[in-house]
Amino acid sequence: MRRPLDNGVSEASRSAFRVPGSGLRRVPNAERGTRNAERRAGDLWTIFVHLRLHFQLLLAPVFLWGWLLAGGGLSAPVIIGFVAFHFFLYSGATAFNSYYDRDVGPVGGLARPPPVNPLLLPVSLALKVVGWLLAAFVNLPFWFAYGAFFVLSIAYSHPRVRLKAHTLTSLMVVGFGQGALAFLAAWAATRGELASVRSVEGVLGAIAAVLLILALYPLTQLYQVDEDAARGDRTVAVAWGAAGCFTFALTCTILGGLAMLVVLARRFGLADALLVGLGLALQLAAIGWLKRGFDSRAVLATYRRVMGVNAFSSSALGAYLLVRLASGSG
Repeated sequence: MRRPLDNGVSEASRSAFRVPGSGLRRVPNAERGTRNAERRAGDLWTIFVHLRLHFQLLLAPVFLWGWLLAGGGLSAPVIIGFVAFHFFLYSGATAFNSYYDRDVGPVGGLARPPPVNPLLLPVSLALKVVGWLLAAFVNLPFWFAYGAFFVLSIAYSHPRVRLKAHTLTSLMVVGFGQGALAFLAAWAATRGELASVRSVEGVLGAIAAVLLILALYPLTQLYQVDEDAARGDRTVAVAWGAAGCFTFALTCTILGGLAMLVVLARRFGLADALLVGLGLALQLAAIGWLKRGFDSRAVLATYRRVMGVNAFSSSALGAYLLVRLASGSG
């Protein structure tokens, strides 16, 4: 008769891991601790994914644009301001929105968003608060711009206000928040004041920022129509349909682009205006390409195409602005 394999564990030790009378194995403390640690790590990773940091960088050209027109120049206030807006404010606002939306389909920057963790809400608020504390080290105008966006981001997503649920108010929040406030915040971080923004270039620059942000905003809703409609959100895509979204995107790109080109021609000359104009023409062509190939049933394909256009537009403009800033010719 074959003897049982002796692995050095006595029968008494084995019985210590069995629940008396049940035949079930008691999980050792070490194993339980490992599982808890893995669960916590998974929760932290889920929260990190919902911050969508890579997506926040697509908004960076607005800040860079305001920084350039305000005169450029690298300084501690500009660096702190950029980090406060893009890491703490934008990611916190995105996570706050994700907590209430609980999307299962594609959202900006995530093809398959993970389930929402209950800790996402306090983390999102903590990020925005920490960013607001950082904003105080920039200057008072920047701090107020940050605070205004902070409040708007809550009103945009919270069920008791939910400005996102209404077509015009959602456009106003996005245009004013991600467009005007981000531009003004960069201006304030660079100059320490906002009085000088009331120049022709300052006003046209802000208008360009608002319109170009609004141009792509409805397109990011085209792959969320079903989920938005199920929540009762009358987003631009739900209210105006795909045709309305594309018309709006093309119109805003043209008007915002013209405002930007006027500023560039005045500040840097015709060559810069032509270069950026080429990029804007490509953006118009890309929107037309999206329109021709749009299929409401192909949700994931639409997401990938829209994100591709968004990434191209942001990267091209961002690269130009960074080169201009690096040249010290703000």
